[in-house]
Amino acid sequence: MLKVELCIGCTACANVCPFDAIGVADDSKRIIHFSPENCGNCSFECNEVCPTRAIERKPDKITLEFEYAYCLECGRKMMRTKKEAEYYAQQLLKMGEKVEFAFICDECKMKKISSVSDKYEGYLI
Repeated sequence: MLKVELCIGCTACANVCPFDAIGVADDSKRIIHFSPENCGNCSFECNEVCPTRAIERKPDKITLEFEYAYCLECGRKMMRTKKEAEYYAQQLLKMGEKVEFAFICDECKMKKISSVSDKYEGYLI
């Protein structure tokens, strides 16, 4: 069973499926196709790896489309969906971290980190 409303399009399930029953296509949107007819005798790895617990036992036959997130700093398409970014933002919020990092690409994060470290002037002994 697939709880569509919980799926964030992260593709973790597809990455662990030993039978390629979960396919992913990336274009202007991320498309995930669940093909339960391809499921074999497995340990439901897709269930275990899903961060939102959207999959229970064998998934339904369905195709889902997800919009990509775009970096708030540079505007480039990120390799995560909007729903993924929103999920990560909630996780960051729970940890007391900066929520905006969920919506910034890795390159822009590195620039932010290095600009802070460039301003540091160590103490001379």
